[in-house]
Amino acid sequence: MLRFVFITVLFSVSCITTIDAQTDTTAVKTIKGITDKMLELISVPIGEEPNWDDYRNPFLPTAQKYSLNPDARPGREVHSWNLEEFIRNVGPLFGRDGFKEVSIGLTVNEYNGIAVAFQTYHSKNLLGTYEKRGVNTYQLVYKQNRWWIVNGLFVSEDPENKIPKKYIKQ
Repeated sequence: MLRFVFITVLFSVSCITTIDAQTDTTAVKTIKGITDKMLELISVPIGEEPNWDDYRNPFLPTAQKYSLNPDARPGREVHSWNLEEFIRNVGPLFGRDGFKEVSIGLTVNEYNGIAVAFQTYHSKNLLGTYEKRGVNTYQLVYKQNRWWIVNGLFVSEDPENKIPKKYIKQ
């Protein structure tokens, strides 16, 4: 039992230390800043890897990333990763093909230290073989004088599901 308590305390301290040790930037001071930073971090030339340490900074250590693919076979429509799984499994594609993603709109609902952000985007790889618009949605929490991404979910636009005009900046 004492060993279990020791391991639990050690794990709790490491989680707190992880949050405190992450580099603070001005981008995490505002929701617009943090959502724009996410796009900047994954936009890289062909052959260059994103800076994954900087990429981790906006997220809580326990954050999850999700993608929605309505055309996938049943049971595979929603895919989830923790940050390390996302970096390991999806991350290599950014540098291999080069990637550029820009914001084409941002809608935020915020209350009492929590927020949900809808960020519409236009993305493409730099080989010219992939180009999409879609929506990134983030759940965020404000603590320690900054915003943290709790979870992120993204979905691409398709011919039957166009992005509503209210989510695209005019």
